[in-house]
Amino acid sequence: MMGLWLLPVAVFPASSGALAQANLLPNPSFELVEPPPPTPAEAASGAPAPAEHWLPRTWNVWADGEAAWQCPDDPLQARTGRRCLHAQASRGACYLRYGPMPVPSDLPWTVEVQCHGHGRVVAGAIKAAKTRWVRLPEESVLDLADQWQALQLDFPPPTECREWLLEVATRGPTEAWIDDASVTYPGLQPLGLPPDHALTRDEHTLVYLPFEEPLNEDAFFVKPEVALLEPGEGRFGRGLRFGPEGYVACSADEHLNARSGTVEVWVKTLFPGNDGVSHNLVGVPGPEGMVLCKDQYGHVAFGFSSGWVPLGHIYADGYANSWQPGVWRHLAACWDEQLMQLFVDGKLIAWAHAPRLSRALGPELAIGSPGLEVDDLRISDCVRYRLPVPPAEAPARSG
Repeated sequence: MMGLWLLPVAVFPASSGALAQANLLPNPSFELVEPPPPTPAEAASGAPAPAEHWLPRTWNVWADGEAAWQCPDDPLQARTGRRCLHAQASRGACYLRYGPMPVPSDLPWTVEVQCHGHGRVVAGAIKAAKTRWVRLPEESVLDLADQWQALQLDFPPPTECREWLLEVATRGPTEAWIDDASVTYPGLQPLGLPPDHALTRDEHTLVYLPFEEPLNEDAFFVKPEVALLEPGEGRFGRGLRFGPEGYVACSADEHLNARSGTVEVWVKTLFPGNDGVSHNLVGVPGPEGMVLCKDQYGHVAFGFSSGWVPLGHIYADGYANSWQPGVWRHLAACWDEQLMQLFVDGKLIAWAHAPRLSRALGPELAIGSPGLEVDDLRISDCVRYRLPVPPAEAPARSG
């Protein structure tokens, strides 16, 4: 195995311009946030956590020792947008981590993170091996200044590295503002996830439901506990709310292609993700089935079954356990005979090579379940989103 090498840190002015390649990170400037699990006092009072304590979605952030961090909702502190990450450490450190990211080839990676403040910020990489994560010894350090600067590192992936994680951390007494991160490699194409606008129909669309008007009773079975949201309450315009017995179904024959397709939908849960209950998002019930769900273990899962036996099936272990109610999240599942992938908020969380696919599905397509709000559901007969992943030489990753 060859070791990871990082070029010496290069400092660029904040106006140096964006990288030419697409950015792998779906939440590069921490604009997508969600509330943290409530403290006992917040749970007792029902008061939400302060805005600056909300968590940047798709990232993991934590602190140890005499260190703390916030994600302030303040355009004056951010380099772009409304938010950035503000880290303070006297003893101990703050850590920001993204990944694991799939390594499809030996092409070099480029990472760029904008920072300012005083003290030091260090960037490094962690190889996600099959049985353990290995922190690589090389790192890149930036001495902070008042103006925004770019901490940049360029490296080829180590031999046989299939996944890696980016880690940015404070070092020593530091106060840092961090924003506008980028991870890319030559040829990376933008995914366009999560979408920032309502979707549309095209020649590959089997069904598109923006939920702006009541569902056609000739085509859909709708229980009375299902109701349209008011304008502006959905992710885009209106949406659909499922009450205690809420259920919507239509024909699966017209709206699914079992051999190739994409299911994408915005979902807001009205329950915490660790509620111990399985919730269907979009699926085909029965022995010849399909499922996109948050299950009773907090896994986010997608796959097909035949005779109740799972065929191609992927999931992210416990990914939803930290979900809090009241947040719109985007999910997209894509499949064909070569690859199956599952994205949440634009982050690839699970995949499988050469999945076993159904030849036939049950007759009913079920949408939603009690305690959900959904919006902008589109099902297509093609793969709309695909992120390059390592060649198939190991069992499919889950989690």
